[in-house]
Amino acid sequence: MDADWQSKIFILGLLFVLSAFFSGSEVAFFSLNRNKIKNNLSSFPFTGVYILRLLEFPRRLLVTILIGNTLVNVAASIIAVSIALEFAATNNISEDSALTIQIVVLTIFVVLFGELTPKVWAAKNPLNFSKLVAFPLFWLSVILYPVAETLTELIRMSSTKLKLDKFKKVISSNDINDLAQLGHEKGTIVEEEHSLIQSIVNFQSVSVREVMTPRVDMTAISVDTSFEEVLKVVTSSGHSRIPLYKQNLDDIVGVLYAKDLLKYLPEPSKQATLSFSNIARKALFVPEAKMINDLMQEFLEKKMHIAIVVDEYGGTSGLISLEDVIEEIIGEIRDEYDKEE
Repeated sequence: MDADWQSKIFILGLLFVLSAFFSGSEVAFFSLNRNKIKNNLSSFPFTGVYILRLLEFPRRLLVTILIGNTLVNVAASIIAVSIALEFAATNNISEDSALTIQIVVLTIFVVLFGELTPKVWAAKNPLNFSKLVAFPLFWLSVILYPVAETLTELIRMSSTKLKLDKFKKVISSNDINDLAQLGHEKGTIVEEEHSLIQSIVNFQSVSVREVMTPRVDMTAISVDTSFEEVLKVVTSSGHSRIPLYKQNLDDIVGVLYAKDLLKYLPEPSKQATLSFSNIARKALFVPEAKMINDLMQEFLEKKMHIAIVVDEYGGTSGLISLEDVIEEIIGEIRDEYDKEE
């Protein structure tokens, strides 16, 4: 009996190791970048070839891993039940109690050692884990090929009928940057194209604070400014939209549009009594940490071209326009009001 128990416990432990093998493999392989593996193949030629072969058919790889993990966990359950029943018979414990304990203990061990631990380690070290398991996993995929391929085809047919998304090769922003850099080095992409690609890729990681016009460089108008002075500011700055404030820049009440002043030009009598607060448009306030791709979407949705940037305390830290956001992609836009440097 002792030898039988020892062999069953040994087999159960081996099954836990295999469960960890499959669980970790799932996370590790689907965290890898196939292009980077190809580029660095000379660093690990033996395991690298197996990794690439496995990644060539990701759906089949996933099915193989799931089949293996399912078989291992089912086998572990059978062995654990057998041990629990023998333990109950030997120690005069009811089978129900023994099986309940077995379920709790097995669940804890499977989750802790068969799932969480290997997945966390594989997520942190996907390449190292993949190198470790690539060779046995490849030959297991060969052995299970008929079953895995059949299930893969069934999944593909089901996905088509249910109009589910097919496996798609996801290209990260780093991949695009790397490809652009490679093309630039090879001479297939010129400097301007390379810069444009990098700007587009990095667009979503740029904050408003990085692009805005700082508070000290802002052009703004007080509500108490005379009509003549406002015209001078508009003319000298070349801006068609200028923030309007009461006491200081932390008290912005709106945005003054130059075109709204046109109808008052032929009527000097109304200029003296004109309240800029009444004709100012509503200002858009955005936080410094907002991403410019999100701001562009907001500009388009609200049909606005300018926003006041505020800090964490609500004070004005700067100003940003739609032109500033676009320039982040295509470079500086010069018009008739921009001075040559």
